[in-house]
Amino acid sequence: MILAQTDKQRLRSYLSLLREIGWTEFKLRDQGTFFGFLWTLLYPALMFIVLYMVFVKWMGQFVVNYGGYLLIGLLFWNFFQRATTSALSCLTRRYAIIRNFKFPREIVVFSTLLAILAAFLLELCVLLVFLPFFGVAPKLSWLLLPVLIGAIVMLTAGVSLFLPLLAAEYRDLERIWEVLTMIMFYTTPVFFPLSVIGPHIRPLLLLNPITQILIAARGCLIDGSIPNVLPLAAVMAGSGLLFAAGVFMFRRLEYHLMDRLME
Repeated sequence: MILAQTDKQRLRSYLSLLREIGWTEFKLRDQGTFFGFLWTLLYPALMFIVLYMVFVKWMGQFVVNYGGYLLIGLLFWNFFQRATTSALSCLTRRYAIIRNFKFPREIVVFSTLLAILAAFLLELCVLLVFLPFFGVAPKLSWLLLPVLIGAIVMLTAGVSLFLPLLAAEYRDLERIWEVLTMIMFYTTPVFFPLSVIGPHIRPLLLLNPITQILIAARGCLIDGSIPNVLPLAAVMAGSGLLFAAGVFMFRRLEYHLMDRLME
């Protein structure tokens, strides 16, 4: 009974610290101000307008409701890209806290994700409001949206836990990751359908877990279809293993990590 109470207190302290650091991260990303909040919504909107104007005449031939198709792809991709990029440098940004206080270091990564997740959820609310303007009526399948959010969050968290560990060892990783995410953007069906890709290359793109999440999200939100369970379950299972391995590595390399950050 005493042990159970101790575990409950530890969990409460863990979540409280995560909430406080996450709120601080949210405000530091300029989203605690009106214009910062406005930019949270304007950035994906501006990106959508540019890509829509460039590709609608071509891709619109292959995709019904291309506007909604593109908007869904951008929101899910932007969350992954922004969260992983921010997590990569989160330890150096929070070095003063890490150096002076004793707490599980992975909280720094989780707080970064929490701040960006809050912005992502705001963007999704705007998406659901605007989808009817693209000819997409509300559907019962929209109730499955929390499952899709869980899938992209779990995948992003799993990747984000390893990036700061690698960045502590390889200081040029930030530039490398910027190039890699750019390559991933153009090889993930964010603004194009898989049908325009040759059949010999298509299976390779389907190995990308973000591709599977986008297929499920578009089917659920636009077509009203139930996502294929097996690919989505495989993504979530793999992401869960990656997540668990990331937490394990953070705690195993805690002291080595501090030495590397002090160099």
